[in-house]
Amino acid sequence: MKKQLMIAALAALFSLPLQAADPAPLSQGEVRKVDAAAQKITLRHGPIASIGMPPMTMVFEVEKAELLEGVSAGKKVRFQARQEGNRYIVTELQVVE
Repeated sequence: MKKQLMIAALAALFSLPLQAADPAPLSQGEVRKVDAAAQKITLRHGPIASIGMPPMTMVFEVEKAELLEGVSAGKKVRFQARQEGNRYIVTELQVVE
């Protein structure tokens, strides 16, 4: 009997819908340089919560070339980035008007 209850409880637990974690807030930055050919952007940025990075200026890869459309040096942006080994990749980029 206990085994059947345990199986039923586990079945109920695993049938619950998975909830996505809240996405990290977008980070703030200023574009210093855009290298569309290399799909890279240099940003002076504040803290990046999603990867635990303090404020600094650095070069990021961009996930998709389209993210760089309409972006130029001096523009203020909000962005999301992820870390893959020693690579830092911008996955979302919004110019702040």
